[in-house]
Amino acid sequence: MMKKGAIIWIIIAIGLVVIGLIVPVSTKPADETRVIIDHTKNVYSSPACFDQAGLTNNLEETTFGYAIQIGYESESSCTETEYFGKRKPFLLAIFE
Repeated sequence: MMKKGAIIWIIIAIGLVVIGLIVPVSTKPADETRVIIDHTKNVYSSPACFDQAGLTNNLEETTFGYAIQIGYESESSCTETEYFGKRKPFLLAIFE
C-alpha cells in the first residue's frame, strides 16, 4: 500500500501534466528558422508568405535570429501570423 505522501505527489504530478497540456502559450520561432530578408526594405518574410510579399530583388536567405539581430521587421501580417500566431500547449512548446 502506498503512503499518503506518495499519493499526494502522484496527484500533483498528474495535475501539472494536465495543466501543461491545457494552458496555451504563444511561441516564437527558433533563431535557426529560415527567413528571406529584403535588404532594400529592411524586412524579413517567411517562405510561406514570399509570393505575396512584394519584395525587391535585393534578397538573401538567412535565419530569423540574424534578421532580428540586424534590426529587420516583419514584412506583413502574413509573416507575423506564420511565425508568431501559433499557440501551443505549454508542455509541447517547451520541447520545441
